[in-house]
Amino acid sequence: MRSMDKPAPDARQVRPASADRILPLMWAGLLTLAFAVGARADVELVRNGEAVAVVVIADDANAVSRYAAEEIVYHVRKATGATLPILTESAASAGPRICVGATRAARKANIAVDRLAPETAMIVTTGTALIIVGGDAAGDPLATDTFAGTLFGVYEWLERDVGVRWLWPGELGTYVPELRSLRATTANLTVAPRFFQRNVRPGLTFKGEHAELGFTPAVAGEYARDLAIYLRRHRMGRNVRLSYGHAFTDWWAKYGAEHPEWFQLVKGKRGPTRPGGSYSMCVSNPELHRKIVELWRGKRMRSSGAESRFVNAIENGIMGLCECDSCRAWDGPQPDGFLEFYPPQSKVMGSRFVTDRYTRFWLAVQREAAKTDPTATVVAYNYFNYFHPPTAGTRLGAQILVGSYPSAGWYPRSAEEQAWFLAQWSQWQETGARLFSRGNYCLDGYNLPWIFAHQFADEFRHQVRHGMEATDYDALTGHWATQGPNLYLLMRLHTRPDASAEELLAEYYGGFGAAAPAVKDYFDHWERHTQGQREQANRLFADNTTRWRAWATAAHLLFPPESFVPAEAILARAAVLAADDPQAAARVGFLRAGLAHARLEVDAARELTLAGPAANPERGAAALAKLIAFRRAHERSWISNFNHAAWVEDRSWRLAEPRLLSGSPSFAPGETIASP
Repeated sequence: MRSMDKPAPDARQVRPASADRILPLMWAGLLTLAFAVGARADVELVRNGEAVAVVVIADDANAVSRYAAEEIVYHVRKATGATLPILTESAASAGPRICVGATRAARKANIAVDRLAPETAMIVTTGTALIIVGGDAAGDPLATDTFAGTLFGVYEWLERDVGVRWLWPGELGTYVPELRSLRATTANLTVAPRFFQRNVRPGLTFKGEHAELGFTPAVAGEYARDLAIYLRRHRMGRNVRLSYGHAFTDWWAKYGAEHPEWFQLVKGKRGPTRPGGSYSMCVSNPELHRKIVELWRGKRMRSSGAESRFVNAIENGIMGLCECDSCRAWDGPQPDGFLEFYPPQSKVMGSRFVTDRYTRFWLAVQREAAKTDPTATVVAYNYFNYFHPPTAGTRLGAQILVGSYPSAGWYPRSAEEQAWFLAQWSQWQETGARLFSRGNYCLDGYNLPWIFAHQFADEFRHQVRHGMEATDYDALTGHWATQGPNLYLLMRLHTRPDASAEELLAEYYGGFGAAAPAVKDYFDHWERHTQGQREQANRLFADNTTRWRAWATAAHLLFPPESFVPAEAILARAAVLAADDPQAAARVGFLRAGLAHARLEVDAARELTLAGPAANPERGAAALAKLIAFRRAHERSWISNFNHAAWVEDRSWRLAEPRLLSGSPSFAPGETIASP
């Protein structure tokens, strides 16, 4: 974010031109307001461990403001030991204060509170008051669809003036420097998210049959809440409530009998190639275009605001397969090497290049929708055999929003692979389309220290430089103690997208106090190990498009026992360095528990993998019992999202039916723990 009067030394985010198109009038007004506030004046909040100030909210404060005030109190108390009282404006007397939300003080400071754009915040000091106010909406402050500008302003202030960093969910992962006194020094700052949507799917759904491997139900709910808090602290959310996804999953059941011509033609037959199978659409069919827009018009009548302009034209999760003459006529020349960096066993190998037919499809739908609304914007994905950019010279324009969704390119990559994938993004930008990242790389690696932080940051920052407007990552697997650098960069780059990987990793390692250099050595060891396993990983996973589901079949091959020995030695050294700092020592212990857990997973994988013909539940029973016992003993530590680990294991191991251990705590197969 950045100051709109004078650039801050660590300037962060400014709303991009693309977001200006979404809410131009509100944003233009905000730019004017940012220059109207007064001169900076520090506000004393805590002196020698004693509260000097109070936190003030409006008498009719909304839920976002009330929660934002509580977050200030929590973090200031954690830093200084002092508890700042929360009072309404009517109850507060004169004196130093932090005014949170749409207070009378904010209006008196010439802030046009009601004109603040969604998720935008202003941080102002006037005399003895620090004022933080933003564009909010009614709703649960932890729900990512609730506009929470005031809350985001509070988090920006906590980072700048208190030095807070959120390393992972929960108390231990909340890094707050110890301070005896505290002053508010950040002033005259307007902040807004760089991306109109910032989304990392939380990975909370457990779909396997062996629930004993995952969280117990009560703990799953606790983890879900801590994760929701963590995601908001990293400003996950969006200021346009658009909805999208695979648009045609139920169309065959609804329309197949009457309109088979809307569906793929494969080997002379329309529709799925097998009963219940997935299918692509006959995207050249003009009646299909009209039906999509007809349904959008009906939905648009029930909607309001910017989200009503988005038309969902996202193909099902399958390659473009239609063989009809019309679709083939829309295809451009087959480019050399368009599948160059897909592995030989990938399902897309040997497929036809169909990007041009899909770009023509999106444009046709947009032209039809523009008859109703000239600003109508088609949302699409590019993946499988239409991930490669279209033929040179193709123009899409700003009314096409493309989610870039590679079906290969898992980390780590060779230098040539990395360059190729970055080039794909740049060439899509050249079409004039608006772009968002819809990658699923973060699903990879199971719960092992599969570290690709630097390559991920390199790609993210390249995308930012080349027009990225939003994110939607699938998914946050939540293996905090083994993949911390990956996950911290995934979060932190959303608020500091121009910062280098080294700069942001220094924040993460700084949470380990005197042990920081050793912790850096530890993860550097695993990053080197990961890079060295690139070729073997590509060989081991036959279905490279969904390899994350099979990761536990190969855990013992990619992480042999000898790879753990130097890592354990480094963490032992880190523990010595952190011995005089209880918080740092506890965080090193967190990493050590994660490594011990990974060892147990590898032991179980060796005995139970579906890739091993001798595997059976009886042979692996002892290893499995140790793993489950460890998870029960550590499930509130948040070293790992055990539900995600269980999902991968359920698809990778030969397990007993229906239960693994008599008396193991369980919940119903397929039960979903929803985010609060």
